[in-house]
Amino acid sequence: MDSSQVAVNNPLFYAAYPIDLAFTAKPPGDKKHGGLAAVDAAGNVIFRALKSSWGGFTQLRDASGHTILTVQEKFWSWHSRWQAFAGESTEAKDLLFSIKRSSAWQIHDEWFVFLAANTKEEKCDFKIVGSYSKKNYTIFKGDSSFVVAQLTKQHKLNITLKHAFGASISANCDYSFVAALITIFHEIEAARNAAAGNAAADAGNAAAANAAMTASTGGGSAGC
Repeated sequence: MDSSQVAVNNPLFYAAYPIDLAFTAKPPGDKKHGGLAAVDAAGNVIFRALKSSWGGFTQLRDASGHTILTVQEKFWSWHSRWQAFAGESTEAKDLLFSIKRSSAWQIHDEWFVFLAANTKEEKCDFKIVGSYSKKNYTIFKGDSSFVVAQLTKQHKLNITLKHAFGASISANCDYSFVAALITIFHEIEAARNAAAGNAAADAGNAAAANAAMTASTGGGSAGC
C-alpha cells in the first residue's frame, strides 16, 4: 500500500480522488432530523450516526442502513478514550481503532488514534489537532505532514444545507474512518454542551433559591 493511502475500515469507502463531504444534523429531505449525517456532492446522505438510547454507543450506518461500525467511550479512562468496532460489535476482537487525548491534562485539543494492531501504542497511527467546536480540526497520518482530512466551518458542496460544516478528504483515504472520527467528536461536543447546560441550570436554581431565602429572611426581619 502506498504511504499516502489510509486503510482502516472498508475498501468500499475509498476514492482515487479527493472528496468533499458536508456534515449536518438536518440533511435534505429528512424530517426526523436525527443524528449527524454525512452528505455527498449530489446531496445524498451516505452516512448517518445513530445514538443508542441505552448502552452508551453510537452506530455509523451507510446509505442502505447497514451498520458499518460502532463507537463508544471507554469507561474509567484518564485520556477520554473512545473505541470503534466493526459492525454492531463492541467486543475486543472486533476493535478497529481507538482514540484518546494526547494528555489527560491538555488545554488544547490534540488526539492520538491507534489502529487495533498497534497494541503497544508507542507511536500514534494518526494525530488530530485543532478545535472541533470551531470546526478546524486537521487529521494527520502519524507524525507526518500528510493530511488525511481537514474539517472546515463552511462546506464546499454546491448545495444548500442547514447548520452544516465540511470535511475535505485526501485521495485514497477511507472516508468512513473520517466520518467515524467526526461522529466521536460530535458526541464529545454534545456531552460538553449538555454538561454546560446542566451546570448553568444548577447555578440558576441555586441563585433563585438564595434569592428566595434572602427575601424570606428580609421580610421576617422587617416585621419584628
